[in-house]
Amino acid sequence: MTALGDVFELADQELVSELAAVTSRENALAAARLTLLAEIDRRGLAMKLGHSTVTRWYAKSVRITDGSAARQTALGHWLTDWPTVLGALTGGEIHAAHASAIADGYTTVVMADPTVDERHRDAVVAELLDTARRSTAGGVTTRAQALAHSAADDARARHEKAEKERREREREQARRAADNAGTGDAGADGAGAGAGGADGGGERGGGGDSGSATGDQAPPGQPPVPVSENPDLNRFDLHPLANGRYQLGGNIDRLLAEKLLTALSPLTAPRPGPGGERDVRSPSKRRADALHVILDRHLRGGATGSAGGSRASVHLVVPLRDLLAHSGEKRSGSPAADSAELANDDEGHDARKQSIPKPGDVDWPFNFDWTGPMSRFLAELLTCDADLTPVIVDHHGVPLALGRTTRLASDDQRIALTIRDTCCVMCGRPAQWCQAHHVKFWEHGGTTDLSNLALVCGECHRLVHRGDWQLIMGEDGHPYAIPPDTVDPRRHPIPSYHRRKQRAA
Repeated sequence: MTALGDVFELADQELVSELAAVTSRENALAAARLTLLAEIDRRGLAMKLGHSTVTRWYAKSVRITDGSAARQTALGHWLTDWPTVLGALTGGEIHAAHASAIADGYTTVVMADPTVDERHRDAVVAELLDTARRSTAGGVTTRAQALAHSAADDARARHEKAEKERREREREQARRAADNAGTGDAGADGAGAGAGGADGGGERGGGGDSGSATGDQAPPGQPPVPVSENPDLNRFDLHPLANGRYQLGGNIDRLLAEKLLTALSPLTAPRPGPGGERDVRSPSKRRADALHVILDRHLRGGATGSAGGSRASVHLVVPLRDLLAHSGEKRSGSPAADSAELANDDEGHDARKQSIPKPGDVDWPFNFDWTGPMSRFLAELLTCDADLTPVIVDHHGVPLALGRTTRLASDDQRIALTIRDTCCVMCGRPAQWCQAHHVKFWEHGGTTDLSNLALVCGECHRLVHRGDWQLIMGEDGHPYAIPPDTVDPRRHPIPSYHRRKQRAA
């Protein structure tokens, strides 16, 4: 491989050739990485590596998301089962994106017709691999969709043919039984012969069923669902973009599309302006606005908007030191006005000014659970149409008091936990996926108090209860994880996940 400093000395043709060589090696390394990952998972080395799954270990080792690690592991397993695709990737004939598209396309075809035999499955993979050699990964996906439609149509045709043959056999048997009954006193032998003939006809019919003209197996049970109506093929993705926005993508069946269009339709009609002006919004913008309205209605629906056991709400975090420092001053009551008042204090209040976080700071209080910090303007806007809970926290960020209307209930405790821990204290999974774990186990006399609770996801919860990991509450009011000696012989306490991220920042 040419050193980076030597690149500028290469001739034009050498540059092109070097790039082709690097790309080929990159694909070969991708094949090796995926194969190694699958083999590590197949051998069950997760516990030896100090993690519950190989996916979790790999994600932390290379600093990628759990979802990306899981997809790579699954692709590695699939490639080991299909050496032709693995060989094409190793040889640089296709890119890793092509391999992923082939694997996903194969799954789509098999879902469309689970009865497709091994010969046809080989043909599907060969067809998609050939497409990958001369097209993009998107082209492979398009071809896979076409093959899935064809497979579903063939499966329905085989099923209909088998049903037709079955009904014809039943009618033939009924006709023969009627003929035998009509012979009257033909005798028991004749009846027996007729019964034997009927049985023989049934056996021949059964043989014809198993050996149909096409030689293909008819799917058992109900007729296969057409691809356009198969909910097992539904996909919905939400991808973060570099500019902070998100891109929607997916593929849904006809019924789900009908439900979505039915819900959107009454909200997508053009709205004239106050003076009768034409609605300038495009159809796409009107659909986006309609989706916004639908989600608002759902989240306002009480229990239907529940997330992790708590109703969707906005929390205003107030540091206790700021509250005490300004307790004797006249305040407007508005978060924005109060902050503006603090920001405009004279130099004698520099210490208080320094305590006010700015957008992007780790102490910035206005955050969405999923997409992160929001502007103060948006936070104020949301308080007009959502629950606003004032939360007083100490200098460590641990909630000391919660605003409530009746009494401190489990929902309030979970709100406090989410504000303090933000996510799973061990692995960082979202708070909505977590459970409130008793640091001192309930069965050992532990209380359901904030000082004895920590947010942990289901997987980490099992690790703690199994005894591999241990949680303790630090003197600063935050939970710490103690790893097993197989991970850290010193068993040094590890701060909660979001606090480790703060320190790294």
